[in-house]
Amino acid sequence: MENILYNLAVQLGFVGVFLISLIGASSIVFPIPYTVVVFWLSANTNLNPILLMFSAGIGSALGEIVGYSVGYAAKGVVGEKAKRKFDAMLKVLMRHRNIWPLLVFLFAFTPLPDDLIFVPLGLARFSFLRVFIPCLIGKLTMFYAIIMGGKYFGFLVHSFMEETSPYLTTTITLITAILLGLIVFIIWRIDWEKFLVKHNLNRNKA
Repeated sequence: MENILYNLAVQLGFVGVFLISLIGASSIVFPIPYTVVVFWLSANTNLNPILLMFSAGIGSALGEIVGYSVGYAAKGVVGEKAKRKFDAMLKVLMRHRNIWPLLVFLFAFTPLPDDLIFVPLGLARFSFLRVFIPCLIGKLTMFYAIIMGGKYFGFLVHSFMEETSPYLTTTITLITAILLGLIVFIIWRIDWEKFLVKHNLNRNKA
């Protein structure tokens, strides 16, 4: 898959980079190695690094919104009881609204599985701009680091990536699936209405 994506990006240039980043980031649970492709593009081609960063960053930020959209749409098909639960969850999240953009940025910037935070925020129907903007900034920052790393250190990691990437992909897939399922299960089981009432009582006492 990595070779197919790499050849597509080489043939289509920045449009190809945008497409593989969009497709790669939109995949929920199963990782598609688009970041590795961008790394090798920066190491082996003369593509403008700034345009490469924006093509990959914008494409992947838009792709990550798929997880948010899945969560957002899921709320529309559940019963009224579940909708009240997620409305209460949103109110709890909004009490701490300033921390969530930072968490979105950190998930977008680091190798942490993005869907672990995007799906729950979609379920709560958290503000789209509060999700997308820090996601975009995080992805641009991540790809700047990846591209600079590819240009200056690509030759050092070539053999390491060849030996370990199959095992890493399988491990990441399993861990992401388990964690995502666990998080959704916990969110579903929590009585957010009671939690909100308790939160309000504690806040009033304070």
